[in-house]
Amino acid sequence: MEITIGGREFPISCGPGDEARVRALAEAIDGHYQPRSPRFSQNLLFACLLAADEVFDKAGVSPGEDPELAQLRERLDEVERERDLLETALSSATDARGRLERDLRAAREEAESRSNAEASAQAERIATLEKRCTDLQHRLEDAQMQELPLTGGSFRSAGEELLPALERFAGLLESCADKLEGGPTNA
Repeated sequence: MEITIGGREFPISCGPGDEARVRALAEAIDGHYQPRSPRFSQNLLFACLLAADEVFDKAGVSPGEDPELAQLRERLDEVERERDLLETALSSATDARGRLERDLRAAREEAESRSNAEASAQAERIATLEKRCTDLQHRLEDAQMQELPLTGGSFRSAGEELLPALERFAGLLESCADKLEGGPTNA
């Protein structure tokens, strides 16, 4: 078979079925051929160097560098970028966890403080109600100790006036008892 480079024909032999590939390679070299020097051999050398440089550029490797090694380097760069992203995400998650734990502690402390304040206020209310109940009990005992007039009409009018007051007093006592026991209030 014959190939043409720089306007010259060269006889060449190749393996069976390789003719098309060899012709394509010769055309690639011929495409880079430029008459830069008066000597054909130097121009042919420059064309071959340019074609080889194009092949290495397309492969993404430097001359003499193993293409598989270049792919491994690219993959290593990708893995390192992914690692950096994961480390950043982990750092952010750790920071967020710290903030959440701090907020949780503060919320617990606030809830405990409120609970203590509410318990103290409840104890004060109970003490006040107990005192009122005791005062009412004393008033009732004082009222029972007083002598009521037993004569005809005046007893009847005093009893009629005293009965609603005693019923109100009994209702107050029941209300105090319910409050002390934590039940419903009826007053």
